[in-house]
Amino acid sequence: MKIHAFVCATLVLATPAAARAGSGKYHHSPCKQWSRTPGCAKKAHSRELQAYTPRKLPDHGLEDKVSALGRQARGFYVTAYWIARKGAKQTALMMKKAHMNAVVIDVKDDFGHVTYASKVPLAKKVVQPYIKDAAAMVKTFHDHGIYVIARLVAFKDSRLPYQRPDLAVRIGPRAERLFSAGANWLDHYSPEVQDYLIDLALELEAHGVDEIQLDYIRFPKGNVTNWATWLHAENDKRDRSTLIGAFLERMDRALKIPMSVDVFGLTTLVDGDPRTLGQTIETMAKYVEAVSPMMYANGMRTYFKNDTVTEHVYSIIQCGLWRARQKAPTIVLRPFLQAYPDSVEKFFSTSFIKRQIEVSERAGSDGFLFWNAGMRNGVAYAALQQLGPKRLEAFGANPDQYKENPPGGWCPGKGTVFGGERPRPGKVARRAAADE
Repeated sequence: MKIHAFVCATLVLATPAAARAGSGKYHHSPCKQWSRTPGCAKKAHSRELQAYTPRKLPDHGLEDKVSALGRQARGFYVTAYWIARKGAKQTALMMKKAHMNAVVIDVKDDFGHVTYASKVPLAKKVVQPYIKDAAAMVKTFHDHGIYVIARLVAFKDSRLPYQRPDLAVRIGPRAERLFSAGANWLDHYSPEVQDYLIDLALELEAHGVDEIQLDYIRFPKGNVTNWATWLHAENDKRDRSTLIGAFLERMDRALKIPMSVDVFGLTTLVDGDPRTLGQTIETMAKYVEAVSPMMYANGMRTYFKNDTVTEHVYSIIQCGLWRARQKAPTIVLRPFLQAYPDSVEKFFSTSFIKRQIEVSERAGSDGFLFWNAGMRNGVAYAALQQLGPKRLEAFGANPDQYKENPPGGWCPGKGTVFGGERPRPGKVARRAAADE
């Protein structure tokens, strides 16, 4: 339990106030009425687009081999600020003590900061180089047997739009204002935006990272998007899932290393892309080597009476991952699991952590990752130490477990779980209990 106390004490101190504000994924827009941030005072922006000639990118094909270590990667999300404070060596040693073999490190974070000393021209406008020497950091992790996943937040961005408003999603009757749904967004249709993200990935590949993980690889959610304007869309009639797939193909061809994507947990419980976010697992799986559904219990409140999550949430996690395994049977399934107490305060414990791992394995996952934006990972660390190396190193050894452990008749392999509507109170609890 010594490491438990250490993690609780030090990771909180090493986390910026913005991240400490909440345990889930945080949102931030720098422009308020009182803000002095450059660009914020200007309420209206021209619709004029700057000229850009798309770069000719390398084409290495679509096949990128995932190493044995990457296929069974077990890791934690780690902020770049944490790396700056504690260093790669200490972080690697902590992973090893918890019997983990991977890290997911912010290289372009939720705000839009590029967190290492990038030489990509657009990145220089938004760089916040917590990571002074990316190549040296990666080498240190590799020296300790740690698989390095570079988390690159794709289209959500609250920094670059104020430097280059022509690259941002807009709103307003004349599309003169920057669109914001908790954060600003880059224009998915812009070839310059797409090339910017690919250039960052290529640069990180050169620094030696093992995998590029794209987060916020989607459109904004909510009805407000009905009033948003994508200036670069012109007459592009592709649906959003096809557009995201085409972007992934471009990046996949340009890279020699594996790619992965983070997707909403909901995508596992529905067919297709009913919320038009651009996230369809079957389409993405054509171009990426791994998919990480975010199976967070606090995102499943609507499936429970009075939005109160119960321990039947494990059944939903297993159902979703079991379905994801069938949607993408050949690529690496590596869910993000919840390492924070939001919505599960009554039973947040080492048992909560261990049961998430258990049902993920039963559903056919190859590895797993833990998310806590505030880096308060003490409970998860304690659970992993209790499980021990023998148990954890065997995770994913039987890839056909999902065939042997179906979640129950209430969880169909095809179609939409619960018919796509908000379930009646207690529906999940009753159905899951009947199958246990």
